[in-house]
Amino acid sequence: MLKVHETRLGKIRGSSPAEDRYYVVVLFDISNQKKYRRIIKILNGYGDRIQYSIFEAYLRSAQIKEMVQKTRDVMANERYYDPKDKIRIYRVAGNCELTIFGDYVEPAPMGDVFI
Repeated sequence: MLKVHETRLGKIRGSSPAEDRYYVVVLFDISNQKKYRRIIKILNGYGDRIQYSIFEAYLRSAQIKEMVQKTRDVMANERYYDPKDKIRIYRVAGNCELTIFGDYVEPAPMGDVFI
């Protein structure tokens, strides 16, 4: 039986604007295997891989800036530079509707855990 899931994703307000979390989707197309693995390693530190070249996460603005800078460093590295490689990072500030066909695990907002 086909699984269909519908949900709303977007900004989660924190206790202050600095603590707000945004739904982030990263899509990429990288040809060099070493560069690809470096990008995967960076993105694994921030979110969940939902397809081979797609990640999603809930991140604070500071985390997004940090992830973008690390990604920029790899993309601009002369050793790996290829003008055909692409990365797109979408930050969803408002609500968006998502329809998924297949298995789905709701992305959990990464945050501090207090016990």
